[in-house]
Amino acid sequence: MKLRDKIVITTFGLFMIEAIMHYNQGRDDCVKKEDKKGWMPPTRSLIRLGIIVGAFSIINGVAIQAVEKS
Repeated sequence: MKLRDKIVITTFGLFMIEAIMHYNQGRDDCVKKEDKKGWMPPTRSLIRLGIIVGAFSIINGVAIQAVEKS
């Protein structure tokens, strides 16, 4: 596995955990409380978070690779 791929996977995992933490903080701060069980976002929100975090993880991996070459 290439270093870039390891960085992408690691960054994605960390950013996803961060995104879920921010989601839960935002949910708890809302005036309107939902009667949802569990700590994970709804599937649609989780997929959107994953796409955004994944895209930035790839960008991060490419940027780190470019920095390493220079």
